[in-house]
Amino acid sequence: MSSWRAKALNKVLYRAIRGRLERCNDILSVRGVIAGLDKLNSYIGTPGGLEWIDDSLSGVPCQWIVKGRPAGDNILLYFHGGGFCFRSPQVHSAMLHYLSRETRSRGVMVSYRLAPEFPFPAALNDCFTAYRTLLEQGVPPEKIILGGDSAGGNLALATMVKCKDKGLPQPLAALLFSPALDLTMNSQSAFVMRNEDPFFDLGSLMLLRNSYLNGHTPCDPLASPLGADLSDLAPIMVHVGSLEILLDDSVRLKSKVRRQGGVADLTIWPGLPHVFTLFQQLPEAKEAMERCGKFIDQCRQNSVAGSGED
Repeated sequence: MSSWRAKALNKVLYRAIRGRLERCNDILSVRGVIAGLDKLNSYIGTPGGLEWIDDSLSGVPCQWIVKGRPAGDNILLYFHGGGFCFRSPQVHSAMLHYLSRETRSRGVMVSYRLAPEFPFPAALNDCFTAYRTLLEQGVPPEKIILGGDSAGGNLALATMVKCKDKGLPQPLAALLFSPALDLTMNSQSAFVMRNEDPFFDLGSLMLLRNSYLNGHTPCDPLASPLGADLSDLAPIMVHVGSLEILLDDSVRLKSKVRRQGGVADLTIWPGLPHVFTLFQQLPEAKEAMERCGKFIDQCRQNSVAGSGED
């Protein structure tokens, strides 16, 4: 059973976001609608004193989050969502703050290139470059966590697949939130939940997808990483709402990773919308962050045990 706050948020999202997205015919209009997310302050829970340090990783712009005490030498490399086409700085910075705190990491958000100005594979190349650069700078892979929501979850998983293809080491783990992993949109939930999803309608998702792919086949495993070989990847934790058009992407990811011998932890949150973890005033979002922290702690313990360190 979802909280009363979640039920209220669903109504707000349906009216303020989905209802307006359904009338959008181009990406510029979509960007205008999504900008409204940053105004939902009563749900976002943006902490005071949040600051950013602009940086770049081999030319890829990024921002390091700054608040409170230093988090040590662990790094959470985060790829924001936005349908590959837009950013919501306030909601993503708040979420990254809380996620960094729970995982005891330094959070850095990658400002990858956006479609349609820069279609596939520009965003993936930027995310892969950011991770590879951290390795080249001497950061041990077991000190790096990948994170991403929605399109960013796609980019996180695709980065892991590309690392395996290129012979680079996997990160410690990946944390995915409502990931969009199959751009063919060929899933049962895409049909069943098309009228129930409080955030997206199917037409808006197709507009975003087509803008990103720019005619490229959605069957490319680096565009739809659910179709890739998912063996020998780092452990993955996934959080998704039960009301999402994209629900089946997470369910199929868990099933496939486990079939191929990997670790995948999935939680389906009843009555929750797309990337509900962006809204930190929800009790479910806070619990999801805490679960992420515990998952990462376990991954660290397993990494130390596997290396034979005391």
